[in-house]
Amino acid sequence: MWTLISATPSPYARKVRIALAEKGIPFTLQTEVPWDGTTVLPNYNPLEKLPVLILDDGKTAIWESHYILEWLEAKHPEPALLPPLSEVDDRLFAKKVEVLCDGVCDALVLCFFEKQRESQSKEWMARCAKLKQRSKC
Repeated sequence: MWTLISATPSPYARKVRIALAEKGIPFTLQTEVPWDGTTVLPNYNPLEKLPVLILDDGKTAIWESHYILEWLEAKHPEPALLPPLSEVDDRLFAKKVEVLCDGVCDALVLCFFEKQRESQSKEWMARCAKLKQRSKC
């Protein structure tokens, strides 16, 4: 059975979990804290980021949510999660929405970490507030 290494609040891992569920692929969820000294991430991902999908052999690892989703769609095309390549405009629109949502997630993660700092940047926090208002992903 495959293993998905994830962190509970990760929106990137969540979209991989959803794709695996939609495709009916069973997996085990392994929760990690990426900045903890005991994490297994360096064994599977040179970037030490989540999520990581480990295949049945326990060695083959696929990382980065956008690549994992592309890999799943290529290796397990049914049921399809994207419009077929023949419907190029629909597929490109779906990818555009994905890129927008990933960008919003990237920015919100940065906002989260900025809020943890002792001396927050007022400009950055104002930008975060605007982003939350403008984005509807």
